[in-house]
Amino acid sequence: MKKKINLIYALCLTLLVGCKTGDDLYLSPNDPADASLSTMLTALEVNTFQNVEGELARMSSILVQHSAGLGAQYADVQNYRITQGDFDNMWEGLYTGTMNNAKLIIGKAGTESPYYSGISKVLLAINLGVATDLWGDVPYSEAFRLDEGIRTPKLDSQEDIYKSIDGLLADAIKDFSNAESDNLFIPASDDLIFEGDVSKWIKASYTLRARYLNRIAGKTTGLDATILDYLSKGITTNAGNLEAIHSASGGAQNQWGAFQNARAGYLGANKVFVDRLNAKNDPRLKFLLSPNKAGQYVGADINATSISPDVATVGPFFGVGRNYPIITYYEAKFIEAEVKNRQGTNASSVLNDAIKANVAYVTGTDNASSVATYTTASKTDILTEKWVAMYNQSIESYNDYRRTGIPTLTSRPQSAGAELSYTPKRFPFPQTTTLYNPNAKNIPMDVAVWWGM
Repeated sequence: MKKKINLIYALCLTLLVGCKTGDDLYLSPNDPADASLSTMLTALEVNTFQNVEGELARMSSILVQHSAGLGAQYADVQNYRITQGDFDNMWEGLYTGTMNNAKLIIGKAGTESPYYSGISKVLLAINLGVATDLWGDVPYSEAFRLDEGIRTPKLDSQEDIYKSIDGLLADAIKDFSNAESDNLFIPASDDLIFEGDVSKWIKASYTLRARYLNRIAGKTTGLDATILDYLSKGITTNAGNLEAIHSASGGAQNQWGAFQNARAGYLGANKVFVDRLNAKNDPRLKFLLSPNKAGQYVGADINATSISPDVATVGPFFGVGRNYPIITYYEAKFIEAEVKNRQGTNASSVLNDAIKANVAYVTGTDNASSVATYTTASKTDILTEKWVAMYNQSIESYNDYRRTGIPTLTSRPQSAGAELSYTPKRFPFPQTTTLYNPNAKNIPMDVAVWWGM
């Protein structure tokens, strides 16, 4: 199994920039008769890791000012020179490569192997969330129906997509609630994430439901009690975190660490982020970042016309053998703090718990006394601390920023080379999508997605 897993990873990660995660990376991806549930699940998880951790996260990291684009295509992203042609492979990876495979597993598992079906529904929800959060209205209800002759699927509204995401997670929880004896096939080591432990999948599912409901709480009233209920049933320790699983050997490396090793000089830490850690004497500094050549923790100033490349880069927390967080206990605590603040409660103790959980996860020690010091907590405090804790989990941070405007960030000025006068609020549809699907109309990047501002 380990050899096969590393082979699939290697295929996904051979080209870190513009890696195609489409159907050519799979063992019999479109023929469920030829591929086992085990093989298909492993491939589904690996490509999910790529989608949440790879190029989309690197671009989001620049836009939310965790990172700064220093060279090659990332200098273009830093200048907000983002085009339709940047996303063809990533879109195909999400749809053809990953979500289509999830649908195949759900169909193949049916009611005979509900644990496989449940895991696939959770992963489908995560990938569908990535698609709708970055692009807004996207195909879903008519997607994956080529066998029915639907070649140009309609775009479902983001509001409806969010209902579908919650429905997938609710159905997954039901699948996981079946007895082991009700399964013809049971996932084990082929489930890289939890090795078939459905109790952990249930908790992760509830936490994901809380994440997505909290995202739309500004658009749909009356969700706070439900969010808190889901959190009470969700991940309660860092040991339950849902992670992308990595190894320093073979092709299963952490993509941030592998990217830094292969593409040094393309990305660096943003000055806004580094200055925040330095000012707070933050214990996570030496774990999240590696110093520059002079041994200093300095960040790239995106206000400068020529951005110095001699800046801090990703640290040992993103080492090639380190797992990458997808949904975590500390994120759950930040969500809880935000909800309680919204309800008018002093959420400082919850915020402190969130910070402590993140410090423990990042550093491996309980040394949060210098940063988990809140006695009162504003919405700005909560979301800013979450932005720090979610360093380079940047799709989520980009979502929070577009949803709340927190933290306060100054876009790269046009006088310094930016093509736009604003930080993009969405990604443009891929060129192949607008070319071949008349339902997909390109939307200007200054137009917020449904839940955004």
